[in-house]
Order: sequence, then structure tokens, then C-alpha cells
Amino acid sequence: MIPVEGFEAFTFEAEGFSKPVYRRGEGPAVVLIHELPGMMPECVDLGRCIADRGYAVYMPLLFGEPMKEYGFTPLLWPCVWREFSVLSRRGRSPAADWLRALARRAFAERGGKGVGALGMCFTGRFALSMMMDAPLIAPVLSQPSSSWSRAAMGIPAPEWDNAVKRSREENIPVLGLRFEGDPLCRRERFETMKEGFGERFREVVVAGDKHSVLTLNFNDMTEADRARVWGELTRFLDERLR
Repeated sequence: MIPVEGFEAFTFEAEGFSKPVYRRGEGPAVVLIHELPGMMPECVDLGRCIADRGYAVYMPLLFGEPMKEYGFTPLLWPCVWREFSVLSRRGRSPAADWLRALARRAFAERGGKGVGALGMCFTGRFALSMMMDAPLIAPVLSQPSSSWSRAAMGIPAPEWDNAVKRSREENIPVLGLRFEGDPLCRRERFETMKEGFGERFREVVVAGDKHSVLTLNFNDMTEADRARVWGELTRFLDERLR
């Protein structure tokens, strides 16, 4: 297992998958799911920043190597995504099943009010899929992307229906972040979340046509936008998990 400085590494096996997980910090648990194509240095830096605010960050390595500079090529990685295909023949997401099991472990280890999940790009949807389990109470979707359509969330209908139901009945807000002109995360996808979650959907839209709000393109924003994005994220986690 490749070490990452400042993180404790362990192997987590569940739902037929065995993957490395990198853990750092103390406090309520936040599962940080890297985007395609892998766990880039910017993602690890994000994990450090969240952990340093008083959270226990769990970063699963779904594919690739940690701390490798891949660049932004998510649509060129179908072979990587095959293992964690969005829908299996059972109409379920194998990756989401594994991530839910990881969230259960994180909650058992850290306790508190519940667990947060932050997904990005093609993993953004998993923050909603993970709401199938009660501990997940702080879903964050950064530039959630889907190959289906501009409006589609890309998760099975039962998972979407459950997320909407839990949000309504338990008053669980959902945080979404994107660049205004992002070609992979269009306005229509946020409209879908507005329709589903109503006033409980909190959107943060930043000017520009970049993609990776919290990682690769974070420093492409103005100083004011960086402060706004980071402030909205940390306030959301604090409100939900503390």
C-alpha cells in the first residue's frame, strides 16, 4: 500500500471489494471520495484541510495511485470506471454499496450525530446513494457529473427516491457546488436537485467554465469566490455534524 504523508492507511473489505482507505484527523467522520481519474495531490490537500478543521477524514482509493498527477481527463477513463460502474445488472451501484459500508465503519469508530460524504465529478452522485444508510446526514456534491443526460443524477431510482424522502422527512439539506459554465455539470442537473429537494438544496455556483471546484480549479477562482466556497462547505459540515 502506497503511503500518504500525514494519513493512516488501512485496507477495507466489504461488498466484494477490497480497497485502501487513508484516514486523518479526529472528530465527526467525513468520507471524501476522489474524482476521476484518481486521488490527485489536490484531493489529498482537501482532505488535510477538512481534517485540520476537526474532522476525521476517510479517503478511499477507488482506483489508481495516491498523489499521482493525472491532469483532468475524466471522460478518457472508461476502463477505470468499469469496475465501479454506476449500475450493475442488479440495478444497484457496487461502489455505493462499498462506500455505505465504509460510512458505517466510520460512524462506528467516530460516533457523533452522523457522517458526511463529499463526492466530486463522477463520484458526486455517491453522496446521495450513501443516504440509503441512516448515518449519512451531510451529503455534498461537487460538480456531480453523469454520462446519461444534462439533468440525470446517474443513480438508481430507489436511491434517488430514498434521498428525497429522507431529506424531506428528516430535514436533511444537500449541498451542491459547480462552476457556472462547467460543460460536465450543467444547470439542468442542479435543477433536478432543486425539484427533488426543494429549499433543502443549497447551491453554490461560481463564475467560470472550469470543472473541479474544490481541487484542480480551486485556485482559478477569485479570492472572494474561494472564501465563499470554503465557507459554505465548512459551515455545512459544522451545522450537520457538530
